[in-house]
Amino acid sequence: MKFLSTALLTLLIFGEASAQIQLDNRFNDWTNQPLVTNTEEGPFIKASVTSNVDWLYLYVEMLNEVALDEDVLPNDLRILLDLDDDLETGVNYANQGLGVDLLINLADRQAIRYTNGSGIESFNEVGMRVAPTYSGTQFEIAFNRELAQVLGPDVRIAWYDNATQVSFPIGGFAHTLNENLDPWIPMSIERAPGTLDRVAFWNMNGRMDEPAAQQAMERIFQAVSPDIIGFSEVSNVSANFVTGLLNEWIPIEGGGSWTVVKDDWDLMVAAKGNILESFASVTRQFPVVVEGHADWGVPLLFTTSHMKCCGGSSNEAQRQAEADEYMAFLRNAIDGEGDVSIPTNTPVVYGGDLNMVGLDNPIYTLVSGDISDESSHGPDFTPDWDGSTLTEWPLLQSDHPFDFTWQSSNLSSEWMPGKLDYLITSDASADVKGGFVIRTANMSPERLDELGLEAGDALAASDHFIVVGDLGLGDLIGYVPDFDDDGVSDYEDNCLSVLNADQSDFNEDGVGDACSDSDGDGLSDALEINVYGSDPTLSDTDGDGITDGLELCSCSSLDLCPGDLTNDSVVSVADLLVLLGLFGGTC
Repeated sequence: MKFLSTALLTLLIFGEASAQIQLDNRFNDWTNQPLVTNTEEGPFIKASVTSNVDWLYLYVEMLNEVALDEDVLPNDLRILLDLDDDLETGVNYANQGLGVDLLINLADRQAIRYTNGSGIESFNEVGMRVAPTYSGTQFEIAFNRELAQVLGPDVRIAWYDNATQVSFPIGGFAHTLNENLDPWIPMSIERAPGTLDRVAFWNMNGRMDEPAAQQAMERIFQAVSPDIIGFSEVSNVSANFVTGLLNEWIPIEGGGSWTVVKDDWDLMVAAKGNILESFASVTRQFPVVVEGHADWGVPLLFTTSHMKCCGGSSNEAQRQAEADEYMAFLRNAIDGEGDVSIPTNTPVVYGGDLNMVGLDNPIYTLVSGDISDESSHGPDFTPDWDGSTLTEWPLLQSDHPFDFTWQSSNLSSEWMPGKLDYLITSDASADVKGGFVIRTANMSPERLDELGLEAGDALAASDHFIVVGDLGLGDLIGYVPDFDDDGVSDYEDNCLSVLNADQSDFNEDGVGDACSDSDGDGLSDALEINVYGSDPTLSDTDGDGITDGLELCSCSSLDLCPGDLTNDSVVSVADLLVLLGLFGGTC
């Protein structure tokens, strides 16, 4: 199992922490909850249970990587929910000593109710949510208390592996329900301080030409007002059509028109600035070079994605191949060896509908630069400008502490809501100052009125929710390393550790005269040319049998580096030779 890391704790984006669990695939908010650790053999390591008035939350850590609701890593796991902690109600499933009112069969994606109903229900019908949506060893799960019929006041929860018939914890985890509201304070959707460009990614579900959907889209776009947009599932509309919509919905201040480009299938990028280049050849991903805010100093490499959907071995393989292909494109762009060469510290912004279900490998590749098929796509690399990984930002819904971005309108669907849409950046150059997902169904009437939205807008517009990020300068933007402080950047300096603002290189060998000793006499080429007037290509210019270094250099004129008698800013064997040549002399 490979773990993703992020440079950002959610608290840094979203301000003060809520006591409510945040379903975001980050597990720091579980550290203060009661925890049971397994001391026996079995697939389970740790588990916890907590609640508020609306939700029952579960946490589990597994010994081995699993995909809870996919067949790609088969499991035979169950969650046993005794929703009133009463052995007399429900069934004593597998003789585990719990009165199971609701059984969650993860392997078959079924919820089986034994109390206040019977038969099979979908995970949606019992209000179940899971993070992450892809494989892992840690998961957090939430059940809507009303839909799951969590009776209380006490509950008892156990995990059960049907394959090994191991239950954890033995006898279940007892929990007294918390009736506090722990309200989630809605985030401001105003631009965060330091924002240069607001970006958005949205899978339009093929609805951009539907009038009813357009009305909802218009309200949402006007509420968030992005500068650069990555679209997916827009194969049924043209770039000109979308240009007209955006000019009407989000007119550019001072006039002008949105620029929209489309790839060869269902992806588009729209921007208020110019789009300088686009690359439709990258499979199911559409990189463009776009002019953003002038303070970036360079254009942005902006990519919208719609990776292969769904489970099954062939889909898994294709999704991984697509991730490999994009990272090869990015590596070559950074190295200047591909279709495009991007300047140092160019902000890299990647996002869209990644369809991250099943294995976690594709998202790991997109963040780390660890390419799976190196024979086809070349070597691994570190994709951020500071030599680290890219950052996948844990954006939550603005009015609810869950991260899912897709939801079926069909409650009987076997597929739970999940996080399919992402924002990834080179945080060294493009730092996310704030961000959110717009899901209108959870907004209060007052909030909807404030933002000019309607409760049904998000699902009327698409089955995906728009993902919004406010980008500002990362630490490296505007910073050019200059180790020797000579005014020449390290990227261009032909002597990294020696001051040589003039960059002189008499023999044009790529090494500056200040740090080159072409004839090996212990004097730098610069000293011979500029100070002593000796020949930098001859170790004994006057042919008297004494090398120039011993004959000409008697002491350190710079007095900056003790022992550096050759004035090349390096204490070396050459300095020792000079010293030996001075024995018996006077200074």
